[in-house]
Amino acid sequence: MSLTDRLSAQVASNLDAAFASGLPKHIGIAVSGGGDSMALLHLTRAWALARGVTLSAITIDHNLRESSAEEAAHVAQWCADLGVAHTTRVWRDWDRNGNLQDAARQARYRMINDWRGEIEHILIGHTLDDQAETLLLRLKRGSGVDGMTGMKHVTPHPSGMTLIRPLLNITRQDLRDYLAACEQPWFDDPSNDNAAFDRIAMRQLLPQLISAGISLDRFALMATHMQRAQDALNHTAGDVFQTIGRQQGTDLIFDQAGFFAAHSETQNRLLSAGLCWISGNAYRPRFEALQRALSEVQDGKTSSLHGCLIYAHQNTLRITREYAATQDSADQTVWDGRWQGVDLSAQHNVQALGEHGAAQLESDLRKNVPFRSLHVQPAVFVDDQLIYAPTLDSTQREFIQDLRINFIDFISSH
Repeated sequence: MSLTDRLSAQVASNLDAAFASGLPKHIGIAVSGGGDSMALLHLTRAWALARGVTLSAITIDHNLRESSAEEAAHVAQWCADLGVAHTTRVWRDWDRNGNLQDAARQARYRMINDWRGEIEHILIGHTLDDQAETLLLRLKRGSGVDGMTGMKHVTPHPSGMTLIRPLLNITRQDLRDYLAACEQPWFDDPSNDNAAFDRIAMRQLLPQLISAGISLDRFALMATHMQRAQDALNHTAGDVFQTIGRQQGTDLIFDQAGFFAAHSETQNRLLSAGLCWISGNAYRPRFEALQRALSEVQDGKTSSLHGCLIYAHQNTLRITREYAATQDSADQTVWDGRWQGVDLSAQHNVQALGEHGAAQLESDLRKNVPFRSLHVQPAVFVDDQLIYAPTLDSTQREFIQDLRINFIDFISSH
């Protein structure tokens, strides 16, 4: 079997497995113009055509190199040549502070989510090499079971979209050989040779490990073993949550005695998943930060982590959104990436209730929720006038929709 036929069959099998419960009508694909994503574009197009699935592509121009706009234009043309609808979005709001690669990754997923509309599934071109690099990075950081599971073929994202990785068991070299056979050009990002980035340093380390007998397949096998262990731990955490926890508006609430009576691993798992579920952050906080937060809460303090507050209240432990983390998130229809207004006019805005909104509530509604959680409830305003507080007033629930999956389902995918 030729390389082209082998990869076509492998990707088709991976996609069929990802959509075993039913084919979507429309899927999205992130295409940077690099070798991995261009190969994914070609391979997925053939699969989609054979199954009557519409394929749309998006390129995120990170605006970090002079040639980035020109490269995005080439990708648009390549997509047009293949009959694939294409959109380019440009990242313009980086403040030039902090970790560039992390900021770019978060911006990329945010912009893809803003673009996708009714599309639920987004294909990403991560390869077997990327999996090995990820595991080495996490080993360097001292990750536990969750970190060493690596990336999964199918991953629900906190924003509501589902990420599909059809190339996760295919090497980068095979994909480039495939593109050469297809006579399809691609772009190499110069930053991929910059060892100042941790991921690139791991990439440059891989040949030495392979020569010592630690092949890319060994990394994949380790990730599979760790995923089995993770599934068992998540199942236990889910059982504990159903006994001691519940959702309320923006919050997760745990019986405090039950939470601290649980195994420390279950505590970490519930807290980590809760912070990601509430904040929308796809990446869990570091272990040391989790331990510090738990210690602060046990001492009766309020802890701030991951854009959330963790605090004790009347024999419960609550995780809520941090008000300051929501202040750039006023939107006519969607607030904080997950609360969507329903049947609203152009005059309405969905935003955090805040102190000014709380002051307009009836006293019975104010007293049911602690003030830290009250101020971050989604609310509908016209200018400064509070119109609806749907998570607080059951008669107004129809005016807001929570785009997140239920927390109990999120635990199993976290």
